[in-house]
Amino acid sequence: MTGPRDWRRRQERELLRAAAEKLRGEARREQAEAAVGRALIVPYERYVVVGLLDELSLAAGRGELPDGVRRLAVELAEKILKEGRA
Repeated sequence: MTGPRDWRRRQERELLRAAAEKLRGEARREQAEAAVGRALIVPYERYVVVGLLDELSLAAGRGELPDGVRRLAVELAEKILKEGRA
């Protein structure tokens, strides 16, 4: 039986996963453009952020994030997903 806490964990995990995937996709496009000389090289830091979001997503799914970290991670993911939608 799953309760509200499990549902919230799944929702937060999916939000963090979606934010990581968005940044990963942007980095891939930028890499492709850089390969043909139409954009600058993608900075390594972009991949560090994607990796951090991946790890936060996994920890959120297991319920291992402290409340403050979880709240900030979700807020960051929401901001990343909202970028470019205005």
